[in-house]
Amino acid sequence: MISQFEVLPLERSVALAAQLPQPERLTVTCSPRHGPDESVAVARRLTALGHTVAVHVAARMIRARAHLDQLLAAMAEAGVDDMFLIGGDATPPQGPWSSAVDLLPVVQEHPQRPAEIGIAGYPEGHPLIDSETLAEVLERKSALAAYITTQLCFDGEAVRAWIARTRERGVELPMLVGLPGVVDRRRLLEMSMRIGVGPSIAFLRKQRGLRKLLGPSSVTPDRVYDELAPHLADPKLGIAGFHYYTFNQLMDTWNWDREKQHRSSKEAATK
Repeated sequence: MISQFEVLPLERSVALAAQLPQPERLTVTCSPRHGPDESVAVARRLTALGHTVAVHVAARMIRARAHLDQLLAAMAEAGVDDMFLIGGDATPPQGPWSSAVDLLPVVQEHPQRPAEIGIAGYPEGHPLIDSETLAEVLERKSALAAYITTQLCFDGEAVRAWIARTRERGVELPMLVGLPGVVDRRRLLEMSMRIGVGPSIAFLRKQRGLRKLLGPSSVTPDRVYDELAPHLADPKLGIAGFHYYTFNQLMDTWNWDREKQHRSSKEAATK
């Protein structure tokens, strides 16, 4: 199982990544304030520490073809060979591309294209795009991509069902499931509402209340992870691993992941 940890494009992310005792798979988000240029700059420094890094690039923040050329050249020079391409929320778009599906063919054909291109999946939909359109666009993008990472979700069954429907449509790319890291509860709820995972929040409230399910002060991935655990070996689902939205709680999330993997290995060995 792959474990991938998302960090913010900040100086603190580099300091946190330097504390990790071994190289890991990290991704750097695309900040609305700094844009993809800062993400690439942080990714360069993370790569220099020995980590394998993916850069989030928001299509709506690419100003022009020359800007795209600069970003891809900087990634190649830094040894960053993985781009996670999303549409982004910049309104209006800063350049000629308004969505990932528009920019993806341009990146794919670029002479300095990264070896890996990831795309986003939305188990709970998108606040501005209907589900059928999302599914059709995902099919189109999947022909030019290497993997899918899902949006943050708190409902393991919703993720499983969405993956099953996606497979039925013929999309076979490896799937990284987006889970919350070990994060302060209030911060996670605030960020979740911003990025459009309201259905999961409503689901938690309906079950037993946010405080009881998420804990009094912090959240762990245990609940969603445990719901998905029985399906991890299902070849029809093709779950390649987990993408942790750490919100820069990197070390706490990494320690949780190590312990979880250790316990899972011991349990498997005793069966």
